[in-house]
Amino acid sequence: MSFLSPTLFAVLIPLAGLPLVLHLLNKGFPRHFKFPSIELIKETMARRSKLHQWRHWILLLLRTVFLLLLLFAFLQPVLKRFGADPADQSGRQVLIVFDHSVSMEHKGDGPTSRERAIHEANKLMDSLGPEDTLNLLLMEPNPATCFVSFSKDTAETKRFLSQLQPGFGRADVNLVNAAAARLFSQPGARPEIYYLSDFARKKWANASFTALPPAVKLFFVDVGPAHRDNRAILDARPSQAEMLAGDTVPLEIAVGNFSQEPFHDRVTVTLDKKFSFDQEVVIAPWSQEKVTVPVSVGGPGVHQCEVRLPADALEYDNHFFLTLSVQEKEEVLIVTDGSADRKSGAYFLKTALNPFENEAGSLLPRIISSGELSPARLAGVQKMFFTQVNPLSQPACDAVAKFLFQNGGLIYFLDGPADAENLVALEKVFGPNTMPMRLSRRMIATNVTAGAQQIARGEFQSPYLKLFQGDARQSLALLEFYDYYQAGATSAGAVLLEYGDKSPAMASLHYGLGTMLLLNFSAGEFSSNLARQRIFPAWMQNLVKAISTSEPPPSSFAFGETLHTEIWRNEMHSEMVSPAGVPVMTQRELAGERCSVTFTPNQLGFYTLGSPRLKYAFGVNPASDQSDLRPIDKNLLPTEFSDQHEAHFVAGSGDYDELAKGRPIFHWLVLGALAFLALESGFQFLIRRPAA
Repeated sequence: MSFLSPTLFAVLIPLAGLPLVLHLLNKGFPRHFKFPSIELIKETMARRSKLHQWRHWILLLLRTVFLLLLLFAFLQPVLKRFGADPADQSGRQVLIVFDHSVSMEHKGDGPTSRERAIHEANKLMDSLGPEDTLNLLLMEPNPATCFVSFSKDTAETKRFLSQLQPGFGRADVNLVNAAAARLFSQPGARPEIYYLSDFARKKWANASFTALPPAVKLFFVDVGPAHRDNRAILDARPSQAEMLAGDTVPLEIAVGNFSQEPFHDRVTVTLDKKFSFDQEVVIAPWSQEKVTVPVSVGGPGVHQCEVRLPADALEYDNHFFLTLSVQEKEEVLIVTDGSADRKSGAYFLKTALNPFENEAGSLLPRIISSGELSPARLAGVQKMFFTQVNPLSQPACDAVAKFLFQNGGLIYFLDGPADAENLVALEKVFGPNTMPMRLSRRMIATNVTAGAQQIARGEFQSPYLKLFQGDARQSLALLEFYDYYQAGATSAGAVLLEYGDKSPAMASLHYGLGTMLLLNFSAGEFSSNLARQRIFPAWMQNLVKAISTSEPPPSSFAFGETLHTEIWRNEMHSEMVSPAGVPVMTQRELAGERCSVTFTPNQLGFYTLGSPRLKYAFGVNPASDQSDLRPIDKNLLPTEFSDQHEAHFVAGSGDYDELAKGRPIFHWLVLGALAFLALESGFQFLIRRPAA
């Protein structure tokens, strides 16, 4: 307990002895007996009560306590609260750490958590004294302060808060603590940090305060809503790296349900603000689910794709923005030296790659012979198939090796009599021990004694077997192969499918930047039933897209990232435009015919460059880990750091005033004095009765 007026001790404390002085003076007065016999009778009756015998000392005690309580009330006593010492008149250094993440925009109780935090910060600043200094630090991807150092300008701090826009980034407690540690440099001050946050566990579970000086006191102000239910789109991305004009691309969308109730609604995908696709989604409480929405990407170019959920209390994570880069139709070579009739493997391959009339599909298959293989013919090609090829010449092997090394993709059907010889020739160019299988005897329909071969085992996590995952694996069990090579696996590459006799049915290898798939079967009508299965066209088209090893540009970005791209020199006149339609300031660096463009987004949505035809687009989204609003255990947070720093949860004007001035208790002393005065009066009435 402290006193706000300790200088009155010397004046008021002697007054506490006034009852004792009066008592002693009263004992010294002369005693007169006008009627000794009557007084003797009264005295005899009074002596029968022990209470009457002690009446002077009891009255002395009651009156002394009454006077002490009354005197202490004038000293303005206060109790220490949250470890603060009101008697310490040195200035306080108050740092307000303001959570500026997207979770603070939740409207569970009406106003957003950010608006409640501003209100609490204003109440805290109103409690500061004339000697106190303060600063404001935003908890965001790049922590920013209101002042360079601590200041007494509370008006400017309030103005800074009033102009604060919604935050969309991630809150990093450890990063902001490191920034706070650099601010506390003034010796002798009383450092205090007030964290205004919703204390969602995703951002506070791994918080560390070791960077802060030991003298700093920590105060946590919870401004989170009582009702924290939220649904969010956590991620959305195309399931294939390469998208061609006319493709239908499966869009994989991750949706989170952070509430106690199951979520049953629809997720909607809008392409270029014109075409919509939707899919029903059912999510259990406190769980996440993935939903796949087929999207027709349309023509070549950059397309803006927006994914939406129905509105809830946190609107910003109900949208997800991504871009789809669609290429022109792709030429795919089918290299064959066999016949191209309606029963050959080459015919079925060509039909599977583009089953549409007038070659309306995204893949343009072209049939050539192995004698046409040359670097010039393969210059503009990224994918090709081999089926029923003759022995490859040395120039052809060199052209294939260069094609693969420079990021090409080759799918080789081992269905010709010269394939064992060709693999040996290619291995000499690739390097020793690079082939994943060694071919031996070729089994054809006329010499198979054990019937058709079927797939016995497989590596179904491979992207080349994606269509056979889960229940779709039964489609693989329907395949029967009559012509194949008995083969043995090597330590090179990877075996993806295996026959019952342990011969590899499918294997892969990487050479340079390219990929080569070896399929130990044929698509011909008399060699297998593969071409008659519904899954055959989808599988072949999936192999073409999955065999690409080029890294596609990111389809979306998180808020807070610094984005960059490269444009051509003649495109430098174009301006980057924000989602609000306002030009964005960018940093540009010229390098030959290319120009590097760098900028930092400050809004959610699409940033675009190029008009009237869109050339570049960037979809910017909030951090996905801010959507789970479940709070951290409030009892755990202060005690977790009690061995390092003194920490408390506080809130409201009352707590802030008590931190600065302590909790006043003078009114309790006045009430106590009145209580003892009432006791003294009651005791006087009690002792008069036996004396009457």
